[in-house]
Amino acid sequence: MHQTIKNFIFIDECSYPYRRVGKGCYLIQKDNISADDAFAKCLRRGTHLATFETLNEAMLMKYELLKMNTGLHYYVGGRNINRYKPGGDWRWIKKNGESVKMTYFAFDTREPNGSLNAAEDCMFFYATRGYRFHNVWCAMGGLLGGYICEK
Repeated sequence: MHQTIKNFIFIDECSYPYRRVGKGCYLIQKDNISADDAFAKCLRRGTHLATFETLNEAMLMKYELLKMNTGLHYYVGGRNINRYKPGGDWRWIKKNGESVKMTYFAFDTREPNGSLNAAEDCMFFYATRGYRFHNVWCAMGGLLGGYICEK
């Protein structure tokens, strides 16, 4: 009996400027833009704002941002899709527009704090509070920051 062993070359599709964090592949951009602009920039790259469907994924990214120590806030793909509901209805928005309900609560103290009159329907890692999740305005007029795209 004769066996042939083939050599396989593993090519990681997560190469520079993207980086592997846990099982995800992310592009961490240090721009100073609004959440809506960040959303559009990821889409133009064929990616989406990063989603962290488990607390472990979010904590790995938080650790990565702390190590980078840029002092910038970073927008991610969390959105409130119903500001009429007390506390909102927070979802992760995927590349194809699909929304996935958040299964854990990792917002900072007194967050999310948006309302009908002060809509803060977007989400970022807030640098000033150790990269905890905060809600923020989606368009200009809110806090500007970097953003994280996910392949």
